[in-house]
Amino acid sequence: MSGNARRESIVRAALPVFARLGRDGASTDEIARAAGVSQPYVIRLFGGKDALFLAVIDELFDRLSEALVVAQPAAAHMRLPAMLAAYRAVTEEPVLAHMVVQANAAAIRDEVVQQRVRGRIHEMHKMVWAAAGGDTDAVREFFGTLTLIDMVAALDVPELLGPGW
Repeated sequence: MSGNARRESIVRAALPVFARLGRDGASTDEIARAAGVSQPYVIRLFGGKDALFLAVIDELFDRLSEALVVAQPAAAHMRLPAMLAAYRAVTEEPVLAHMVVQANAAAIRDEVVQQRVRGRIHEMHKMVWAAAGGDTDAVREFFGTLTLIDMVAALDVPELLGPGW
């Protein structure tokens, strides 16, 4: 397996560990076991747990953004509803919903994580802004609904979304 493929494999293995335990609770040893590699190899590839956590944040937002891009139909009035449905479908995988919460929690107390999460959310905002045709209220409502979807998925309380979701 190439170095890039091994890196991607470790990131994929680290995602559920960080999602469950958070950045501070997860260890590189546990991540290495999940990835089937040695802990020194994880450190050699990433330089430490913090860099690996940032790589997992990027993987998370890549998946979320990809779902939003793929979901955009040609009809403008259907774009935001389709994007919300796609986001909800992706975050129904509890690992991703939990990772969103963990990334946001870590961003509260770590400026580097905050800047990474902020940058990735700005990228999503630009995509949503374009899909909404610059409608500020629609964008605000979209992100409010995303936040609700994240909490519903992370806490497993789908009834909060109401019927039809």
